[in-house]
Amino acid sequence: MKIGEFSKACGLPVSMLRYYDEQALLSPVYTDRFTGYRYYDEQQLEVCRRIQELKAAGFTLAEIRKMLTADDGERERLFQHKKEALAETLQRLEALREVMIGVKFMNTSNKAILRENINVPFENDEEIIGRWELTGATEEYPALGGKKRELYFLPNGERYWCFGWTKGKLLVDNGTCTSVNDYTLERRGGELYMTVALKTYDYPESGKTETVSLRQVDKVHYTSDEIARKDNIDLPFVDDERVIGRWVSYEFLRRREDFDPDEPRTSRELYFKEIKFFEGGSCTSVYGSEKIAGDDKQVWTKGYVLRKWNSSACAYEIVRAGEREYLIIEWKSGDYRWGGCDTDYYVFVRG
Repeated sequence: MKIGEFSKACGLPVSMLRYYDEQALLSPVYTDRFTGYRYYDEQQLEVCRRIQELKAAGFTLAEIRKMLTADDGERERLFQHKKEALAETLQRLEALREVMIGVKFMNTSNKAILRENINVPFENDEEIIGRWELTGATEEYPALGGKKRELYFLPNGERYWCFGWTKGKLLVDNGTCTSVNDYTLERRGGELYMTVALKTYDYPESGKTETVSLRQVDKVHYTSDEIARKDNIDLPFVDDERVIGRWVSYEFLRRREDFDPDEPRTSRELYFKEIKFFEGGSCTSVYGSEKIAGDDKQVWTKGYVLRKWNSSACAYEIVRAGEREYLIIEWKSGDYRWGGCDTDYYVFVRG
């Protein structure tokens, strides 16, 4: 049957069937090379139903592709992994339900966000300058310091990523909360240790701090630029006509595999608002209210946006879904550059 007939039989639009073909999920049994007509058979209706059932169960398209080609053992492993993930989600939902409908919600619905003044006068403490490693995880901040689990105290209180300091104080700005956190020092067996009384999200309500312990690794006078992760941005220009033009932000993703054109985007305001690609390798970007322009700041080559101002090469790809094209670009924030974390992603559509 032709794609139009198959569309009616399975209840999916033609554009979605074409997208499934592009994603190697459900391809026609035959495509006429002269007319371009796509033909399906009735047995593929069952495959189509399985795809829709897996989507309804929470599988991503990438996971579904694996399920369709896996052997029984691998398929069972994928099901078990999804069950475990869903079980964790259910636990979080149950905890959230208790908060939303219980006394906790009534007490915290107007919870204050911690906003302390971190623009405090700088007082030097030469003893703490250098690199420090976390000696134990904390409940509220298991990733303090990122995957590298380390903090730097830079000379003259220079700030990097979320952190700065003055004598006796660790200054934190995570984008939502700002806090001034007391620290104390202690020598043990010839090594210097620091204990930070960290003010967590609950601090405005509870008044309690979380104890974080660090050990000094070295006393090197680093700069924020020296400790940042740097990509190779010295790439030759290769043209890519498909990317030329203006793209506006559509979605923010923690993982590339979370992209699903079938799912509606979130309604939150996005920080990376737009990017324009010009012929010859020039490009401009808008972050919040700031515009980045000029070849001394950033350029592009096929497959990459080269951000010279922070030495990051952000890979991009163009994905077509139905009648729409999406531009997916790596977002290498401070978490990536200083925390050793994986890159996030922004999704754009043509503006």
